[in-house]
Amino acid sequence: MSGPKAFRIVTRAEIIAICRRDLARLDAAIEGWTAAGRRNGTIEQTDLAKVTARRDELRRLLDADRFVELQKQVAAEIAFLHADSDRRAERAAEMAARSQRNLRRSKTAAGVLLQRLQDLKVVVPPDIRNELSGSTSSSELLEAAMAKALLLLPSQDAPVVATNRQRELAARLGAGERRETLQDWMSRQPQEEDPALARVDGLLGELRGLGIDPSPFGARIAVLEAETPSRRPLIADSLLLDLAAALKDGRAQARLASELRERRAELSVMKSTEAAALLAEIDKAIEAPTAIDRHDLVKRANFLIEEEFKAMAAEERRRAVLEGLASLGYEVSEGMATAWVQNGQIVLRKVANPGYGVELSGGSKSDLLQVRAVGIGSSAETRDVSRDRDMETIWCGEFDRLKTLVAKAGGNVSIESARPIGQFPLKVVSDSVSSPEIEVIGRQHRSLPS
Repeated sequence: MSGPKAFRIVTRAEIIAICRRDLARLDAAIEGWTAAGRRNGTIEQTDLAKVTARRDELRRLLDADRFVELQKQVAAEIAFLHADSDRRAERAAEMAARSQRNLRRSKTAAGVLLQRLQDLKVVVPPDIRNELSGSTSSSELLEAAMAKALLLLPSQDAPVVATNRQRELAARLGAGERRETLQDWMSRQPQEEDPALARVDGLLGELRGLGIDPSPFGARIAVLEAETPSRRPLIADSLLLDLAAALKDGRAQARLASELRERRAELSVMKSTEAAALLAEIDKAIEAPTAIDRHDLVKRANFLIEEEFKAMAAEERRRAVLEGLASLGYEVSEGMATAWVQNGQIVLRKVANPGYGVELSGGSKSDLLQVRAVGIGSSAETRDVSRDRDMETIWCGEFDRLKTLVAKAGGNVSIESARPIGQFPLKVVSDSVSSPEIEVIGRQHRSLPS
């Protein structure tokens, strides 16, 4: 199949650009994983060191030209980081909910203990009373206060007034007995958790895991806690709906923040002024998320990244084809790549056979290129059909050599379609089409990148 061909080419430069984009997205994933882990207190320096070492290992694959392996492993690493971040956030939410339940249980127990001391007419020091009745946010502080208060409780069997003899006898009889500890006393308190409060605690934990301040709901939660168990479900419904809505919005904002980090990472490897300007906008949006339309930024970034990547890839494809054909003995001139873009096609003359060449077209709106052998001269002249067929056959071997050159440079060429020799008469182009008034570099061609 040596006639007109449609083919695709992927250059080494394009493959490297794809890998660099992947590595940039990995850096963004690591940034998000690190920020979430530090916010929730779920990662340690050893965890971060392992992730950093893994990233450096993947970067070395690029230096070793192990492009396919790099792309597969980067995708797997990004998926792992996202899943691991979710798992750590879930654990942090569970811990936060458990802490809230413990605090509520401690507050209830402290109130019961204070009431018992008052019923027994025990004088409670002001500092202990304040700690038991205060609105402290730490169950540890409450438990420490309760441990002190337990020591104030009188023995249930002790007489109001005891003689020295009675106290001595009681001491001997109580030898070896263990005084009730805070853990013993807490274990005898009601442990049943209110379902409405449990759901509230769970949602609050998830909000904290996303870095969202739940304090705007504090007053409503306090009202809910003060209600009787029978009325809590009615009051909890609206609160739970608002908490769920806040959580949904928080997750959406977290996804947007993740996408913006990825786009920022990809734009950071681009050199255009448009990329730099959009990068500055994204930085502002990350710092002040409520002041800028981040959905619009993501769309604009997606468009710019794809357009710049397509333009770079198309330029590299044209360069690789022209340099490859120059090395095969075709006249390649400075400015031909530009002419190809402007005119949609270009003709390269065969130096050893000036009456023949190849016509290149396509590649401007898609990655599909077309090439065919052509005659150069006047269409009115009588053609030597046998000679034309011979040149098409020669071109077949040259195209295979072009594929080999591109492969040696780290790219590849795949044929989409090809026509048999002689299926169509050889196209003839005028000599002026193949001889633009630009400097010929033909035999002094540049080599393909290694």
